[in-house]
Amino acid sequence: MNTYNLIIFFLIFLFLNLSLQYFVTDNQLNTDQKYTIYFVKQNWHTAIVFNTKDLNSGRFLEYDNFKKYNLIDIGWGDEEFYQHPGFDLGLAIMALFYSTPSALRVEGFNLTKEEYFDLSEVVIELEITKDQLSKICGFINNTFLLDTNNIPIILSKKAEGKIVFYKANDSYHLFNTCNTWLAKCLNCAEIKIDENVVLTEQLFNELSEIGKIIKAD
Repeated sequence: MNTYNLIIFFLIFLFLNLSLQYFVTDNQLNTDQKYTIYFVKQNWHTAIVFNTKDLNSGRFLEYDNFKKYNLIDIGWGDEEFYQHPGFDLGLAIMALFYSTPSALRVEGFNLTKEEYFDLSEVVIELEITKDQLSKICGFINNTFLLDTNNIPIILSKKAEGKIVFYKANDSYHLFNTCNTWLAKCLNCAEIKIDENVVLTEQLFNELSEIGKIIKAD
């Protein structure tokens, strides 16, 4: 075998036997990392739920206030109705048939996922990429209405600070509900579902096509 053939043989040997992972950067290795998020329905409340370990202060604006919890539940709704204890028909009518200010509701849970799911009527699990997680968090961060110091504006706290309501961007009305907000959130991350959903049933029918149904009453 001449020298030229030996060189070709050696190069082919290296190509076939060296693992490509040695040539991949840390950032590239993390690109394919998967994360799991959840969508829940609890009476009139619908929300997106994160494992706190998947978040940090760079991803989620209010992370530091909720990092002690296992799960973080985030929803969007009418400012008055959302903060009112129980169900108020008058506020519900105002929320649906008038364009009203909105609020973000963030709640921390120190429960296992199984315990938390027991509190919900419907639960859908969705696996997403690192890039999609960043885009979803970015959408939520942009929903916070900020003060002049770029800090989220707190409307109220409940359950000893376990639940916090924040002033939010956009107006709530019949054709822009909490379900619409969640659909827009996913579309922002290029997870395509119908943005025109209004009812909870519509949203979860869409979600069932792309995620895994964990619980459905």
